[in-house]
Amino acid sequence: MSFDLIVIGAGFAGLTTANRAAELGLKPLVLEASSDELYECNSRFSTGSCHVAFHTPWADPEELTNAIIKNTDGAARKDLAVSIGENAARTIEWLKNQGATFEDHPRRNDHMPMLSPLREMKAGLDWQGGGANALLQKLGKLLIDRGGELRRGVRANKLQLSNGKLIGLEVSTGQKTEILTASNVVIADGGFQANGDLVDRHIGCKISQLQQRNAGTGKGDGLRMAMDVDAATVGLDSFYGHILSRDAMNNEKLWPYPQVDVICSTSILVDENGKRFADEGHGGIYLANAIGRLDDPLSATTVFDARVWEDAKTTDNVPPNPSLPDAGGTVIEAASLEELATTAEIEVAGLIETVTSYNAHLENAEPNSLPIPRTQSIYPAQSIQEPPFYAIPVCAGITVTSGGLSVNGKGQVMDENDRPIPGLFAAGSSVGGIEGGPRAAYVGGLTKSFCIGLLAAEAIAASGRQ
Repeated sequence: MSFDLIVIGAGFAGLTTANRAAELGLKPLVLEASSDELYECNSRFSTGSCHVAFHTPWADPEELTNAIIKNTDGAARKDLAVSIGENAARTIEWLKNQGATFEDHPRRNDHMPMLSPLREMKAGLDWQGGGANALLQKLGKLLIDRGGELRRGVRANKLQLSNGKLIGLEVSTGQKTEILTASNVVIADGGFQANGDLVDRHIGCKISQLQQRNAGTGKGDGLRMAMDVDAATVGLDSFYGHILSRDAMNNEKLWPYPQVDVICSTSILVDENGKRFADEGHGGIYLANAIGRLDDPLSATTVFDARVWEDAKTTDNVPPNPSLPDAGGTVIEAASLEELATTAEIEVAGLIETVTSYNAHLENAEPNSLPIPRTQSIYPAQSIQEPPFYAIPVCAGITVTSGGLSVNGKGQVMDENDRPIPGLFAAGSSVGGIEGGPRAAYVGGLTKSFCIGLLAAEAIAASGRQ
């Protein structure tokens, strides 16, 4: 049997592409490697926040495009950024027509949409009752109702070409291997965050020293297959993630939440010598990448004072005070910096020197003159002066890789000469060129999935009419 398109991966990117293609009269097949009915994937685990570079999808399209380009410091691909900016609002409306419901983000006042029902938002992994899980199941059922097909327990192996033209896909089901025929293939199997070799090679992190803040299914299979046919990649050197208690490495109640990004971003992060190693003002995603690239990623500690810990009762979706210690995470409290450093196993003299210099530069309004300059445009720095003093040993939590296949504004995968590879598309976290850059910018995983999925399906349908 042949299909108009084969989609690799049954997360939001894959099911969005397939459903939109079916709406447009095409016959899609979606392949999912897991055989489980409620197969684990990042889409199912997601919080459900639908934003474009932390702007609401209903903002002016040019504003959204500019936000993407600005956040990535110009690293984003322009035509893809424009397409997302122009289609973000339409994407939300399409999702509503599929039965998705939304609520406003509980900690924002700009009507940022989140999939409903909202997750309970507690420490640990909590997805069963959330809107993301509900929508994923709806999209799976809709696909079948529209004449599409979803096969679970099938792994894609290799793209099939004939005379340079895409003709299908080699797949495996258990011990059986077969060739499925299609003139279009959409790679939507996510990033490579669960592939230790690729993470080490491209990001420079040892996967054993990162906390997997994801479903563990992103192995980079689609990336590999596309690269085998000379597809171009972009931005493979960073990831989207958050800063977690180091205890999350051994305590499943401490991931994906609570995260300690805001504490780190308003205070300081130090290594075992008590020295700062990154500009905390760039925020938690950037800092998670910086922690991951340390010689010892499990040596980082955030240090702060009583004011910041009090503020942590209201910051973030799951406030770390008190959820972190309540779930078993280490929070060290001490009356002096000397005592804090000793208990946290940080070099005492190094930490005191760092904090003294840090406080002095803030008092003199000279944070940019620190040995590692401290920006304040997003996260104003808090001095560390009011006892008791606190320390939280931290680690980097990796959710998904930021880079991937180079695609244009239609979701077409580009070759190494920046020309579309006929019939090959990508959507979701398999796509690069829209996130990352020098500050590890994040545009929004659900945006990449829903919006690029729509665009890819519509481009495939349009090509069939020409």
